[in-house]
Amino acid sequence: MIQENGIIHIQNFLPDDQRQKLNIEIDKISEQFLINGNSRASVWLNHNQFEILNPIVNIQSINLLNIAFEIYKRLKEITSISYTLTNLRILDEKKKIHPVDWHTDSAQNNIRGLLYLSGGDENNGNLSYILKSHKEKHEGSTHNIDIKKLNLESKVYKGNSKPGDLILLDINGIHKKNTVNQHRRILFFEFQEQSSKKRPKTKIIFDNSKITKQMIQESNFLFYESNEIELIDPLYYNNLILHTPLKIFKYYLASFFKLQIKKILKKFNF
Repeated sequence: MIQENGIIHIQNFLPDDQRQKLNIEIDKISEQFLINGNSRASVWLNHNQFEILNPIVNIQSINLLNIAFEIYKRLKEITSISYTLTNLRILDEKKKIHPVDWHTDSAQNNIRGLLYLSGGDENNGNLSYILKSHKEKHEGSTHNIDIKKLNLESKVYKGNSKPGDLILLDINGIHKKNTVNQHRRILFFEFQEQSSKKRPKTKIIFDNSKITKQMIQESNFLFYESNEIELIDPLYYNNLILHTPLKIFKYYLASFFKLQIKKILKKFNF
């Protein structure tokens, strides 16, 4: 159980038909960029990594809030705690993306969900976790932790996953993302206990048509008991990232010149 070991692996959580619909739609959005008011777009971190902007709003084939709600109910069933959804992202990585070495987010009462749409197997972006390390209060450096020096190698759990699998982990535990040699695509969720204050909560952008009656009855799923005013904006919400790939600027320039040519042709009635 997650309260004992800090991690739980649920196989075949997402049905294949839903996963296939999501992958088809994500592939299409990956070819659309933020330009001329188009907000149904992808945000590229580099040539091999992208995210989908505002996924709850922009993904139309599947209601992502329904998936998040199913995870919320499973967490409540396992832990008897009503967590609140504080983050939802779609991450896509390809071709030798570097690993994220052993670290802890040093934030208690925070659960992360990784739902694999592609990849997740060994040497392809799988997760590794130090069992029961979530119970410790981590001090000093929380990144590049030397588990050999700490004699923790015997406690390593390898979360080798298949598409459709869900991993839930307490991010206070020591964990790492291994190298992506081929392709990894995930739905990324974060849930916090209502009382959790250490880790900032992220604004979640969604439209009210995605909220069901069942979600309203479980108000903790989306709404905080107290008035939270120090929420942080979603990543890439207000600006392009610092290392935007050159192909995005080529796309901008091509779109700009096409628009200017149309204006010129219209002016001369061509």
